[in-house]
Amino acid sequence: MVLGQGPYKALFALNGTDPIGKTVRVGADRYMVIGVFVERPNIGGFIGDADDFVVIPYSAYQRQFGMRAITVGRGRASGTLMPIQIAALPRDGVPLAEAIAEVERVMRIRHSLRLDDPNDFDIATQDAILGLWDQISQATFLALIVISSIALMVGGIGVMAIMSISVTERTREIGVRKALGARRGEILFQFLMEATFLTLVGGVLGIALGSSIGWLVHLVTGFPVSLPWWSFAIGLGFSASVGIFFGMYPAIKASRLDPIEALRYE
Repeated sequence: MVLGQGPYKALFALNGTDPIGKTVRVGADRYMVIGVFVERPNIGGFIGDADDFVVIPYSAYQRQFGMRAITVGRGRASGTLMPIQIAALPRDGVPLAEAIAEVERVMRIRHSLRLDDPNDFDIATQDAILGLWDQISQATFLALIVISSIALMVGGIGVMAIMSISVTERTREIGVRKALGARRGEILFQFLMEATFLTLVGGVLGIALGSSIGWLVHLVTGFPVSLPWWSFAIGLGFSASVGIFFGMYPAIKASRLDPIEALRYE
């Protein structure tokens, strides 16, 4: 077999051992190492590492894994079908489109396809994979926006209800403050700050909970986690905005109370 850089580093590089002539087991069979591939660029898109592979003779692969050869003719295959992927890189100075066209031409010749026959194989580039990933990311982002908007709406209605109850329970207090000279703007500012503080506390708790879940997933699975400061700032800004928007009605209601009627309220 010939080792990729991944197995070579895992089995031999740490000990400084020369792998040539050594025996490596794949499943129940043993293979003698006759070479090591140089490190390759990751051309596999999002799937694994390009260096995590070994190469064994095709006949040994058939014998060990029970696969039969494929005979291709006129776009049809006989025998046991076996999924095959070929990764290719264009030479320096060769445009990607030209390399893809050449690969397609060679594959059609090898598969004995006529001019009017469709391809019986697929050609995918990293651009196509990135395009698919962008589509998935956009759909996920849209779904998260819809879910978060519903959550903000429900939370905002809850804040408005709580502040309305607070205004009702503190009607006499508002009347006393107005009787002592408090202006409408001061009453309005007081209740807006209370609503904003209430939503900011919820935003801080949400950030702490989300960050904890992210780090827990990172520790358990090793999946990378990103917690930029600007995302925290945006979250707190949205929380404060929800408090100001939904707390505006109770605050205006409190600021417009007549002091005499407020003092009489039981």
